[in-house]
Amino acid sequence: MALSPFDALEQLQTDFPDLSEDIQELANLHQRKLWHQLTLKIEACFHSSAFNRGDIPVRLFQQFIMDFGHKINFLKLSQFAVHACKFQPNPAAAVDMLQSVMTRLEELKQPRTAEAILFLRMHVAQHKLETGHVQECKAIAEDVTERLAKLTDVDPSVSSAVYYVTSLYHKSQANYADFYRSILMYLSYVSSDSLQPDFKLRLAVDVSLAALLGEHIYSFGQLLQHPIINSLDCTPSQWLHELLVCFNNGDMHLYDQLCERFAAQLNSQPALVAHERRLREKITLMCLLDLISSTPAEHRRIPLDVIGQRTKLNRDGVEFLLMKALALHLIEGTIDEVDGAVDVSWVTPRVLVTEQLVGLKGRLDSWVSKVAAVAAALEDESVGVMAVGAV
Repeated sequence: MALSPFDALEQLQTDFPDLSEDIQELANLHQRKLWHQLTLKIEACFHSSAFNRGDIPVRLFQQFIMDFGHKINFLKLSQFAVHACKFQPNPAAAVDMLQSVMTRLEELKQPRTAEAILFLRMHVAQHKLETGHVQECKAIAEDVTERLAKLTDVDPSVSSAVYYVTSLYHKSQANYADFYRSILMYLSYVSSDSLQPDFKLRLAVDVSLAALLGEHIYSFGQLLQHPIINSLDCTPSQWLHELLVCFNNGDMHLYDQLCERFAAQLNSQPALVAHERRLREKITLMCLLDLISSTPAEHRRIPLDVIGQRTKLNRDGVEFLLMKALALHLIEGTIDEVDGAVDVSWVTPRVLVTEQLVGLKGRLDSWVSKVAAVAAALEDESVGVMAVGAV
């Protein structure tokens, strides 16, 4: 026979006398039907190390919280369930627990349960992935992502859960570009300060490697401006931060220096070793993009020899590089093989870091000065025309 909520609390108080004060407060709030205050108290308990031991969270959730779960915020209920399931003895028990809460919410047939159910389903997907059921995880993640797009005013905790679990799936499949995009979306819904330092460092390492290895990723500004990248500084992984800055600046000469300086660290990453050629190709393309972006639009007829000096390529290599950039639609323009130059009419936009914005400001100031000079010249000419007309 199941225990009543008060009997369950009394049993917890007997088993853990040090929690008596908190348990009595929980019982008092429940008796007075102060559901919001009770929710806040439970949240505080789950953030306390005293409650996060043994099977306390599981017992508190199953024997107490579930009794009045339909009277509190449904998303909070689902968050309590996710926290409690971490203390289940095995993944199967955790999934059963989450699915039982989902069933209870679905039986309520209320639209306000949609977010909570999606939140729970993504954590079920995470457990499926951790137990090797990759395809089940993928199916759940795709369905939840589709349903999430149809909702409005979604709580950030739901969106962050969707993108984080999706990133875990892509990581398991070595889909570097998709992992990179999913993590950036995840980071847009969470505060960097709310993440644990060790987790933040692991995440910074993973997303940095994904940025370097991901296909069709030729903009690093968004990552470099996010606070999480600073987690690499003053750690053995600081070389990754330096390498990302080098790629973002398209500095071929510095890249070769860093490869020599951090040879041991690079060789310790099997993925980087396996894709050494891809890295070389990407830094060469970044070098080309940076050269074009830093050149004023009216001067974008660039000699192939200039490109060769920046990229360390011979004439044939430069022409192949330009064809590659055109094929990837990183640039638009024409190659003049007779004059040995390329006319660039468009370059793919990138997220700029502070140093690049300073350079852009300089070009804009120069453009403003030219416009002002033309305006002044036109004004002088118009005065002359008016004077002739008056005569």
